[in-house]
Amino acid sequence: MMKHCDCMNYISLDCEKGQCALSKQLVPIDGEGSGACPKFVQAKKCGVCAHFTDPDTYGIGTCHGFEKENWAYASCGADGCSAFSM
Repeated sequence: MMKHCDCMNYISLDCEKGQCALSKQLVPIDGEGSGACPKFVQAKKCGVCAHFTDPDTYGIGTCHGFEKENWAYASCGADGCSAFSM
């Protein structure tokens, strides 16, 4: 299930909630009301990158996008990553 916090338009406010940049509504990170809306646009995160593989139960996988492979969190933001590819 896609969530608001996985959307490019999500602005994180604290550990429990964020705000939709389009509607200006407060949205929870998890639980009731956290599902994505019809205007959902996937945010750049390691977990959706073509170079991210083999995540474990905690969402820690391997990044193959650079000369040296390294571990990465699936939920890590990848806006500034030069190797990001969907």
